Parts: sequence; structure tokens; C-alpha cells
Amino acid sequence: MLRNKTTYTKIFCIALQSALGMWMLLGIISVQGVFAGGVQTLDTVEVTDSAEDLVGSADSSTEGTVTSEQIQERPIVRTGELLETVPGVVVSQHSGEGKANQYYLRGFNLDHGTDLAISVENMPVNMPTHGHGQGYADINFVIPELVSGIQYKKGPYYADEGDFSAAGAIHMEYMTALEHNFAELTYGSDNYQRGLFAGSHSALGGDLLFGVELFYNDGPWDHPENFRKFNGLLRYTRGTQQNRFSIMAMAYRGDWDSTDQVAQRAIESGLISRFGTLDPSSGGETYRYSLIGEWERTGEGSATRASAYVSSYGLNLFSNFTYFLDFPAEGDQFEQADKRILSGLKASQTWFGTLAGREMDNTVGLQVRNDNISEVGLHRTTERDRFLTIREDDVLQTSYAVYFQNGFKWAEKLRTVAGIRADFYTWDVESNIPANSGKADDSIISPKLSVILGPWAKTEFYINGGYGFHSNDGRGSTITVDPVAFQADPTCANLPVDDPDTCRVSKVDPLVAAKGAEVGLRTAIIPRLQSQLTFWVLEIDSELLFIGDAGNTEATRPSRRTGIEWANYYTPTSWLILDLDVAYSQARFDDSDPAGDRIPGSPEGVISAGATLNDLMGFLASVRVRYFGPRPLVEDNSVRSDSSTLVNARVGYEFFKSWRIVVDVLNVFDAEDSDIDYFYESSIPAIDGVGGSAEDIHTHPVNPREVRVALTATF
Repeated sequence: MLRNKTTYTKIFCIALQSALGMWMLLGIISVQGVFAGGVQTLDTVEVTDSAEDLVGSADSSTEGTVTSEQIQERPIVRTGELLETVPGVVVSQHSGEGKANQYYLRGFNLDHGTDLAISVENMPVNMPTHGHGQGYADINFVIPELVSGIQYKKGPYYADEGDFSAAGAIHMEYMTALEHNFAELTYGSDNYQRGLFAGSHSALGGDLLFGVELFYNDGPWDHPENFRKFNGLLRYTRGTQQNRFSIMAMAYRGDWDSTDQVAQRAIESGLISRFGTLDPSSGGETYRYSLIGEWERTGEGSATRASAYVSSYGLNLFSNFTYFLDFPAEGDQFEQADKRILSGLKASQTWFGTLAGREMDNTVGLQVRNDNISEVGLHRTTERDRFLTIREDDVLQTSYAVYFQNGFKWAEKLRTVAGIRADFYTWDVESNIPANSGKADDSIISPKLSVILGPWAKTEFYINGGYGFHSNDGRGSTITVDPVAFQADPTCANLPVDDPDTCRVSKVDPLVAAKGAEVGLRTAIIPRLQSQLTFWVLEIDSELLFIGDAGNTEATRPSRRTGIEWANYYTPTSWLILDLDVAYSQARFDDSDPAGDRIPGSPEGVISAGATLNDLMGFLASVRVRYFGPRPLVEDNSVRSDSSTLVNARVGYEFFKSWRIVVDVLNVFDAEDSDIDYFYESSIPAIDGVGGSAEDIHTHPVNPREVRVALTATF
């Protein structure tokens, strides 16, 4: 379908002119000698073995890095649990493992990624205007063994972070070369099979990295998951960390059958087991093929960084959460389809120097993203066969942002980081329901400020505040008719707006502001112990979301979240690491409503702790405990989920210098907890009678005890 390219061209030109204008202004000042010298910033964080390096350079108590060693030491159930290396983050699943995980952070049930920005090598993972949910972030295409580190930031205090980053941002980086090539084979419970081959070679004056992953798993489910995926990676890098060029290609494809969350009454009645399903035809298939290019140059007084990406993505997801509630004859299974080409670029220029004898750095940045969505649809299905299309849309979504950030050292123990960000969005929606087609645009400006005091005795204090935002589904910016009601009775669109039988709905604000603040400290005063303590607050004007299951938009209420986080990392010896992360949050709707003020699904207490023994006469071992506290499931707090406590363990031995065997025991004590819980209405004829229904907790259990054995050979 041809598009009018004039608007997109104008947007790009305006963004480019804005960036060049600030660039030229700062360049003129630089020529006058204001910027001279070299002050290091945290734009590129060198991942080290110690968090102590961040005292004196970090801008908040809740930003940090996770090393490759920390990632490899952890026994994990699924790829998504890589993100649990970030303090306070919990990852769960309510469906098949090929689907994006459910994420929790700072009092948010983030669904599949809303308000948590995730990227891999500067390529965003979150998908706006997505078939299943706004901000959908599936990281199954990541190969954990090739991740060189994870950088994280929490809160809306960073000028270079935009959409979906109100609660936090997580950036994963890949290695550029390996010390040794290796092959790894893993076999485990429930027909878990995984093969990985990776290596690197010198080529054309640089390094060529490659990796191939083959994966299969049935899982513990009565109806086998049959999850198959392929991952491939090829990367060429030339130069050093500060001056380099890199290009990377990634390919991922997966398909699976899923056991979605099921009604508790179906288990209690004996209709199904804890690992049973009420619709064995649910599942999905997905792919993501990506190309990323990066370029960095660092001189005596400046640093330039640029990256560009393009990705082809698709998803067909079949789910059934209410069984026979809406369609007693056909069943309530539905298909959510998404196909798109996303592309974008990021560029930044930093100048280091002094002003009036004080150290200063200035950064100007440009970010552009385009999502050409050729299909985003919702269809009613029976055993994956479509019988009704609720809505099907073609969406062109474009966003660009310019930002400026200034770091200034006012005194030996006082520095500030001030920034401002401007985001601009356009949407062009073509719907199978003409009344829902149209164009829209919106913009938002987000100021930021951080004040850093210290360090004194290896202790630094932080005060942070700022505005952020999240975008809403682009279809909500042009919608005028409820798709579900329209399909049932198209004449409802002709009724007066005040008629109770009308199917007209209101458009939503495309961009919703968030504001947050925190105070914290980071200390390394105790030898070999790094600790961070933070008190934070975050408010969102309105969590307006597109409800993918209904093809409609729903405006939730304004909210306020407060909390405390305490993170600790202790290395008493060279071969022993102890860590403890504690987070508590309170989430409330910030208005008056008889329904109550609790936010369903919002986490309260989260505790993660671990002990790791590394490279002790060839042995390695790790044990981790994760406590996920209870959560309200309805606004009046009358129904709550149970808490869960899981223990995972790993033991391994390296022999003959090039061989290693590792045994993971997951859910060591075989806890029969829930991975996730919801409360809503559903219909099960065998229990409720034909046409009957009931409100109930719908649960997805954690995996039972599983054992996996991995054999690795290096060469």
C-alpha cells in the first residue's frame, strides 16, 4: 500500500535541523575555548567486576551494570530471567514460553513491557501499537552466553531515555569477540534440549563473532508445549571500545503450543490438573530478523556515537482466557496478528571541557523510529481457524526526539546533570472499519535534573527528578467506533452519541506524562561491599491502554507509586560472591472511586538473594532465592494472590582445561506456587453449566522441580 511520504520527510528534516542547530551552537562555543580537556561520562559504561567504580561517576543510586560473569553464574528457567539480574525486576509467564514474558518493577505489573524500555545493542525491543499489547517486548531472540553486560536505569531522569522508560530502562550489549570458541549441549527434564555453538575469528582487520542456538522444550504441561526456536547471530567489529565500527545480523524464529492461565475452579473440581489446559489449540509463532550498525569515535575533547537498525517482525498468537463466555458455540479463542518493518537511528555528540575552571560536558542527541505495520489484527478463531475479524489495521507510526543534557561540576563535592527531551509522534491508521481510520499527531517535552553530592568516604548521595511518558496504541488516537459492538451491529455507528446502544467511543491521548523523584545513596565504605539505598515516587497521569483482546481502548485512572530499594553486592573472597536485593512498593490509584484504590497485579515486596562460588579448584556453584510477594487482584483488595518463594541451584566442574559440566536444579523444593494470577469472569460449561459463568482466580503455575545438565567444550 502506497503512503504519503511528505509528512515523514518533513519530520526527518525538522529533526535533523534541530540537532544540527544545537550541534553548531555548541561547536561555536567550543571554538571559543570553553570546552577543553576531557571529562569521562557514563554514556558508555565499561562493565567491570566491581560496582565501586560507579561511585563518583553514576548519576543516581538506581543505575548500574551487570557483568557477563554475573549473567553466566545464574541458573535460569527461561531467557527472560536475564532481566532478573536487575535489582527489583521479576519475570514470569502466563502462557507459552514463546510469548513475551510478564515483567514487574517498582509497583508495576508491566504486562509485556509497558513502562520498561528494553533494548539490545541500541535496537529497541518494545513494540508500540502491537497486536497483543502496547510495549510488547519479547527477548527470546537473545543468546544469554553472548551477552557482554546489562546496563540499567530506573526512573524518568535520563534525557536519552524516551518511550516506555518511566519505570526503568534495560540495555543489553553483545560481545565483540570470544576468548575461546565453544560448543554446548544441554538436556533436561520434560524433554528440554538445547544446542549452542559460538566462536570468533580475526577477519579483515577486525573480529567476526558468530553464534547458533537450537532449542526444543515440551515443559511440564499435560499438553506438551512443543516449543522450537532457532537463533542465529553474526557480528563484525573493527576498532577499540572507544573508536569502533560494528555491524550485526540476528535471526530468530519460534513456534509453540501454550497452556494459558486456567480457572482455579477447573483444577479444584478435578476437571484438569495444575498443568492442564482448557484449550489445547492455543499457541503461536513468531520471527524477528534484524540488522544493526554502530559507529563510535572518541577524541580528546569529544565523543560521537551513532547507530541504525532495521528489523522485520511477525507474530500470530492464539489465546483463550474466558473459554466459552462470549461465544458459547465456537469458544472464545482469538488470534492476534502483527507484522511490521521497524527501523530507526540514534546519534549523539558529547563535548567535554571546562567553564570558569569547572568541569563540564554537554550532549546533544537525535533519535528517530518508524514502524510500518502492514497488519495488526484481532480475529475470533476456533482451533486456530478464523471465523470472525474484529478489526484489522494498517498503521504507519513515526517518532523522533531531540535531547540536550548538561553535566557540570559546581564544586569538588557537588555536580549536576540537567537535561530536556522533546518527543514528536505521528500516526496514520487505515482500518477495516472506515470510521476508525485517520491521522493523528502528538508531542511532549520532558525536563530532567539530578544533583549528586560527594563522594565522602566512598559514599555518594543523589537527588533525582524528572518527567517521562509512555505512548498509547496508535489505533486509540483515531478510534471512534467500538469494533466488537460494530461487528455485532454495524448500525450502532449511526445512533446519536447519547444513545445507550451507540457503539461510539472516545479517542485517547496518545502520549501520557509521568513524573518521578527519588533520593538515594551509593556506598563502598565497607571493604568489598557495594550498597545502594533509594526512596522513590512515581506518578502517571492516566494509564490509557489499548485492550488487544477486545480491539478497543480503555482509560484507567491516574496512579501514584512509592517505594524503597536496597541493593547489596559483597565479595568477601576472590571466589565467593553474596548479593541481596530488597524492594518494597505501594501502588495506588490517585483518585476517588467506589471500586477501590488498589492497582490489580501491582507487586509489593520483592526479595532476591544469592551466593556464588566461582573457580575454586575447578568447581563452581550458585544458589538463588526469589521471593515474590502477594498482590491485589481487584481494586478493593478483597481478592489477593499468594506469595511465591523459589530456589534455584547450580553446580559445575571444569576438567581437562577445555571441558565443563554444569547441573542446574530449578525450583529445588518443588514449590507448588503460581507464576501469575488474575481475577476475572469466565465460562466453563462442564462446571458452570451451558451459558453459566463465574468470577475466579485464573492461575499459571511455576514449573515443578526440573534438572538440566549442560556439557561445554572450548577449543
